Amino acid sequence: MNEKSLFLIYLAVVLFLGVIHSEMVMVCVILLTLFINKKAKFKILKKAFLVILFFNATVTLSYIAYSYFVAVADPYAMVLINLRAFAITSLTFTLVHNVNLHKALEFHPLFSVLYSFTFAQITLLKSLLQEYYFGITSRGATLKKQINTKQLPPLLITLFGTMIYKSQEQTMALKSRGLL
Repeated sequence: MNEKSLFLIYLAVVLFLGVIHSEMVMVCVILLTLFINKKAKFKILKKAFLVILFFNATVTLSYIAYSYFVAVADPYAMVLINLRAFAITSLTFTLVHNVNLHKALEFHPLFSVLYSFTFAQITLLKSLLQEYYFGITSRGATLKKQINTKQLPPLLITLFGTMIYKSQEQTMALKSRGLL
């Protein structure tokens, strides 16, 4: 199958997971992502679990706190929400791992350009963060010897200022080409 077909199947499955209220379907999708990713299954599961842990911990704790004040009609709704989020997240990581998104989105010129713009922004942010990390470590800051609170704000202000400036440059480039 080509990338476009796989991307459309992914979109259909995500829509399907959004309207189905069966825990078994969610578990089957999670198992399917394990089957598809034979080599990288633990890496993808670890990523999906960490992403879901941070987001859904807040939602789950809020739901539990809410249930103490108001009677909740379906206590298993939280299980369904967590399984749905985990299934969609693991499916998304599977898509990113197995499909070249640039090829999948080239059927529409605007999607292709927006994907390229987003990818360029991610690459730029990654390189900026690496440069700042190397700069901080070269000045002697390590995990044992942390940056103090006086040093952190100027670093963050410079980092975000650089990111905003680079983003504005790319936006102007897109506008000059008539894409925005």
